[in-house]
Amino acid sequence: MNSQSYKTTVGAFVLGGLALLVLGIILLGGGRLFSNDLEYVLYFDGSVSGLTTGAPVVFRGVPMGSVTRINLVANARDSNVTIPVYVRIDERSFVRASGATSPSESFQQEIIRRMVQRGLRARLQLQSLITGQYRVELDFYPATAANFRSATPDMEIPTIPSPIDTLQSTLSQMPLEQMVNSLSAVLQNLALGLSDDKLGKALTAFTNTFDEVHGILHTGSIRTNTEQVLKNLSSASASVEKELPATMTAFREGMQSMAVAADQLRAATASAQGILGRDSPTMNDLRRLLKESTDAMRSMRALAETLERNPEALLRGKQGAR
Repeated sequence: MNSQSYKTTVGAFVLGGLALLVLGIILLGGGRLFSNDLEYVLYFDGSVSGLTTGAPVVFRGVPMGSVTRINLVANARDSNVTIPVYVRIDERSFVRASGATSPSESFQQEIIRRMVQRGLRARLQLQSLITGQYRVELDFYPATAANFRSATPDMEIPTIPSPIDTLQSTLSQMPLEQMVNSLSAVLQNLALGLSDDKLGKALTAFTNTFDEVHGILHTGSIRTNTEQVLKNLSSASASVEKELPATMTAFREGMQSMAVAADQLRAATASAQGILGRDSPTMNDLRRLLKESTDAMRSMRALAETLERNPEALLRGKQGAR
């Protein structure tokens, strides 16, 4: 092999090695080495059983990324452990409304930061009942508080309990043991009642009473009387309905006559007050007539007394009586 062929072979080998190295880096990087995907961290309070690396991250059913890793972090200060779940948000999930080129990384971060301020929260959602696999669901829950636990809140999405966690929390707060004890006591009392046949006797007595009442209501005289009373009520209702218009007409005419009589009585009263009033002319004439009559009676009484004492006064006059 001459010198020129040797150099060509070495150059081709080096170029092939560099191409394999670049291809390996791209493959090891998951094909996203030069992408603008964002990675966020989520902290769940409950168990993340069923959530695995690669599980989808969806927003209202729309795929937005996937779970990249799940860690278990021990905190020596308070002897507690946390389970950060890292998710990658695909840059292709964001499309500008104007249809322009894909937004930059800073633009995507600003969008998610504003969404978190509006109530964007993450929670676990059962993906399949058969496999028991979970996925991460993103949605808006503005009524929930945003609890950040990482040192970089801008790269964290707050979480809320899943429906399963809420159900478990509710069940854990219920007094299940007390309820079981109460149910056990009820069952024991029921078994005791069945053992001495008290419950059976009570049910038999209730059945007999019910049968007797049923027989009385359907075959006895009570039903006949009740039907007769209902018939009488129906007849009375029909009569009232028939006679009521004429009765109401007569009543209305009677009331109108009473109103006319009241007006006439009011007018007569006003006339009598006008005639017999204190300053009316009739009363003045009557007073004057009574006064003149009284004076005449006094004169006649004086004349009678004079004749009784001196009867000759009738012949000699009043002067002769002296």
